[in-house]
Amino acid sequence: MARVKLIVDKADIAPEHHALFDTLAALRGRVSGPSTVVLHSPGLARPWNEISEYLHRESIVEPPHAELAVCATARERDCGYVWNAHVPLARKAGIAAETIATVRERRPVDDLPDSARAVVLYVQQLLRNNRVESAVFDELLKAHDPKWLVELTGWIGRYAALSGILNAFEVTPAAPVEVLPEVPGAVAGQAKARPPLAAPRVTPITRRDQVAEAHRPVFDAVAAGRGGIRGPFPILLYSPELCRRHLAVGSYLRFGSQLKPESREVAIIATAREKDCPYVWAAHAPAARKAGVSEAAVTAVRDRGELASLPAGERDIADYARQLWRRSRVAQPLFDRLRDQHGVPWLVELTALIGHYGIVSGILNAFEVAPAPDAEPLPLA
Repeated sequence: MARVKLIVDKADIAPEHHALFDTLAALRGRVSGPSTVVLHSPGLARPWNEISEYLHRESIVEPPHAELAVCATARERDCGYVWNAHVPLARKAGIAAETIATVRERRPVDDLPDSARAVVLYVQQLLRNNRVESAVFDELLKAHDPKWLVELTGWIGRYAALSGILNAFEVTPAAPVEVLPEVPGAVAGQAKARPPLAAPRVTPITRRDQVAEAHRPVFDAVAAGRGGIRGPFPILLYSPELCRRHLAVGSYLRFGSQLKPESREVAIIATAREKDCPYVWAAHAPAARKAGVSEAAVTAVRDRGELASLPAGERDIADYARQLWRRSRVAQPLFDRLRDQHGVPWLVELTALIGHYGIVSGILNAFEVAPAPDAEPLPLA
C-alpha cells in the first residue's frame, strides 16, 4: 500500500490545478504511476512530466534500445512498478525473452546480441559503478552518435529517478505481471570509483555557433539561467529539446521548491557522494556551506561517515538520500519523520531533487566531465 494518498482523480487536488490534471490524464488516458505522487507538487509535476513526454515521443533512441535500458534500470533499482510497466513494451519492441530473463535474473550478459549486451552493460556500469568503461561507451558512440548516447543516458537517469519516487512512496502495480526475484546485486557506489578521464568523451558544446540556429534559444536560456554553459549542459545541448526540459525541472527545484537552500544542498552533496561525482561535489560543497550546512555534515557525507551526531535536519536528509541510492528503499520511520515534519509536497520535491541530481551525476560521469583542477576534491575511495 502506498505511503501517501495517490492522486488519481481530479477531486484529489485543488481546483486551480484541475487543468494540469486533465492535461496529464489525457496523455495516458488516466493519471497513474509516478504522476500520482508527483502531483502532490503541482508546480513540479508539469516540467517533470515533460521530460518523459520528450523521451517517449521524440527521442531518437529506438524503442528496442530504450525499453531494454528502462528494464535494466528497473532491475538495478529493484522497482517492480517500472519493471511490470515496461517489460510488455520491451517485448512489443522485439526484445527477446532470453534477453529479458538475463536482465531479470542478473545473469552474465556475454551471450546477448551485441547491441543488447552493450546497452545492458552501459546501464549496469553506470548505476553500479558510477562509471562506464571506455570499450562500452565507445561501442555505443560508434554505432550511433553523441545525441543518441546523451538521450540513452537520459532514459537511464530518468527511470532511476522515477524508480526512486515509486520505491520511496511504495507505489506498486495493481496486478503485477511478475515479481522481480530477489537476486543479490552490486551495491552502487561501494566499489572504488576512478577519477574522471583527462578530457570529456565528446566535444563539449560551449559556443553558440556549435548549435543549430533553430536551437540557439535553448543555448541562450541555459547561458542566461546558469551564468554560462557548464556542468551537464555542454553535454545535454547535444539534445537541445531534452536539455530545455531538464533546465525547466532544475529551475523549479532551485527557485520554486518548498525546500530551503540548506536542505536542498544537503540532498545534493549526499547524491554527489553516492554517485561519486566530483563535478557536482565541487559545485555544491561550497554552496552547502554558504547555505548554512554544518562542516560536520559536509565531512560526514564526504567520508561516508556516521550521521547520528549531526543536527536532526541534516542527518535525516542525508540519510534519506543514502538509503534511496544504496537500498532503493527508505525505512518507514525516516519516511514518516520527514513527512510529518515537512508535509507530502516537500517530501515529493526532496525525492525528485535527489533523482534529478542522479541524472546530472550520471551525465557527468558517463561523459567524463571533470571539475576544474583547483576545485574542492571528492575522495574516490
